[in-house]
Amino acid sequence: MTPDELKTAILGVKCWQRNDQRAPNKPIMMAYALSRYLDGHEQFFLYEESLHQDVHDLLKRFGPQRSIYHPEYPFWRLKNDGFWTVNNDDECKSRKSNTDPAKSELYKYGVTAGFDDDAFSILNGNAQLILELIESILSENFPESIIPDIAAQLGIELNTLHVKKRDPNFRKNVLRAYNYQCAVCGYDLRMDDVSVGLEAAHIKWKQFHGPCDVNNGLTLCSLHHKAFDKGAFSITENFKVKLSESLNGGEQAQRLFFDYEDNQIRLPKKDNLIPNLGYLNWHLKEVFK
Repeated sequence: MTPDELKTAILGVKCWQRNDQRAPNKPIMMAYALSRYLDGHEQFFLYEESLHQDVHDLLKRFGPQRSIYHPEYPFWRLKNDGFWTVNNDDECKSRKSNTDPAKSELYKYGVTAGFDDDAFSILNGNAQLILELIESILSENFPESIIPDIAAQLGIELNTLHVKKRDPNFRKNVLRAYNYQCAVCGYDLRMDDVSVGLEAAHIKWKQFHGPCDVNNGLTLCSLHHKAFDKGAFSITENFKVKLSESLNGGEQAQRLFFDYEDNQIRLPKKDNLIPNLGYLNWHLKEVFK
């Protein structure tokens, strides 16, 4: 196996899918393991409480809202992708059936997992390759605005982001449609005739086949863009701001977020440019917390 073959295999991981639901469990587990290799972790990871909690927190913060999170699933299921090995699993019930073992079994039998021998021999001591792989994994599964936050929680710093080529007219057309104002707060700072701190946000993420069309876009200030991508708020079918119940804060949070709760956003004047309801529903189901 070469580094390029390993990268192709990692980016070709088959994530669980049902319609347009997000399931970043495997990408998050891979990024977590790779980040730990940077710290000198040995090849295999024992499934124990600290690993469970670390990956659980990543899934809760950056994955879609779920009643229960299952870090044990990607730990176990990555063995089907050609570069991941699970050890000490002979006594697990799933060896005799078609189900995943409970985390209690992984604890009980001291199950370990990690990149297999061929993959680890390529990764071991190659910090640059590991960073490139983490960067690629994150850029394939998350929008640019929140990748630095995921990297920070992983304890790493990415100097450059691997960004897929996009329609160069998307930002221009979205900002124009919203009259160069944040759809939530109306922010519209300019330096002469150049907007400062305004961004074109995808409602349905590019990573999940959201198109670079104006009706899949919102003009947002950089603060509201990041908050939108992290699920701090969403937009209802009535084009009103819906805030996550997890939000809290003081005077500034009140002014920047709570004052806009249930307010209708600013909309383009042309009906064919207003947000597509299907894309809004995707964001409510798959990103909003």
